[in-house]
Amino acid sequence: MSAGLALLGGLVTALADPPTTTPEASKTLKQDSFLSSLKQAIGKGSDDDVVRGHFELGTAPNNHRYYCLVNSKTGARQPNGVLGDLVPRTDGMSGLKNESVSFYSCANAEQEGLLVTTGYVVTAPSGAAAPASAAQIPAQAAKPPAAEPHRAIAATEIDIAGVKLGMSPDEVRAVLKSKKLLEYTESAETLSYLDSATGGMQAVPNGRFVNVIAAWTPPPPGPANDGFAVGGESIEVMFTPVPGKERAMGIVHSVGFTPANAIREAALESGLVKKYGGYSESAELPQAPTWRVQSSGNVVTGDPCNRRGTFGGLGPLTAAGSARENIALKKTSEEFNYQIAHCGIAIITEDHFTANGGALAADRLVTRFTVTAYSPAFGLEGAEAATQMIHSAGGSNKKSDAARGRDPASSL
Repeated sequence: MSAGLALLGGLVTALADPPTTTPEASKTLKQDSFLSSLKQAIGKGSDDDVVRGHFELGTAPNNHRYYCLVNSKTGARQPNGVLGDLVPRTDGMSGLKNESVSFYSCANAEQEGLLVTTGYVVTAPSGAAAPASAAQIPAQAAKPPAAEPHRAIAATEIDIAGVKLGMSPDEVRAVLKSKKLLEYTESAETLSYLDSATGGMQAVPNGRFVNVIAAWTPPPPGPANDGFAVGGESIEVMFTPVPGKERAMGIVHSVGFTPANAIREAALESGLVKKYGGYSESAELPQAPTWRVQSSGNVVTGDPCNRRGTFGGLGPLTAAGSARENIALKKTSEEFNYQIAHCGIAIITEDHFTANGGALAADRLVTRFTVTAYSPAFGLEGAEAATQMIHSAGGSNKKSDAARGRDPASSL
């Protein structure tokens, strides 16, 4: 029997619904503005920032802990909660690594009674210490977090707008739901192969998988000054085609601003350098930068293997009707291995549009930017798993361009 690989698309209503939770088990908090979060993210970090407390949102096992920071020298408090890994300091206080600023306000968490400060050591700006006893210090603060077992991108912890490469569909749903974007959609597909004996497509048993989850707030109706000067936000996540064990392998995040709310190009570039490194200062960033994360964890820049186009470029502010073909089903394992060896285990790109491109660098205003992350390592994982399922079902690993059918994805 000879066969090829294809996909049978279509909507699975159950997949489009977020996980159900009881109100008592889920903690929520209204979000602060995007600009507040961006301002904190692009601000200069300080080794003097320490944890003064934490709050938790969501429902186990998908709940998230957000830390509130204070400068131990000046007493200045960071306004938004921060995701990260707790790290003990020699002075008895706790710092963070792998930080990601959220949209949740520490002041709101404290007002709602969610902020936990017991057990965290904070030295007053005057130098007078106010230590807690060892029994009061949370276990996470008392010792470094245990090392994670080795996995494809364990050391990178790459996240785009709070969505991390490697997340499960349920984890992505929780993040997107917390952002309260106005529209939400999911698309599912089914692994299948072309049976040459019958000439028809044969679905793989239990081959249904989540392909793309997206959420967005579209631009308001009405004419815009130009196509890249309107407000809105879109997040699109593609998963590996491994039914029941899908992992995020591609993330596309686009944000649009009206001219009145545009952000400065210099501030955006400073934030990119701080988050992804690779450049000593923002002035070194090219117009369309690319970061490549190596298996060692090191970050290098540029795109000599020409893989930027996989997800890069300015993305739309709406994901309606734009479901993508799953990349793990379009490339061979050999191609992914080449990308990993010559490009990296993950590739990050950024593109933006300046409304006044002819202005001086310090005066340029950004009205649209898109940041993406793509992992060839997860693509390889998905390609190999899909091939194995095809083999087990009686097909071969030869890929075909057979047509796929789709139903419109549903919205919440």
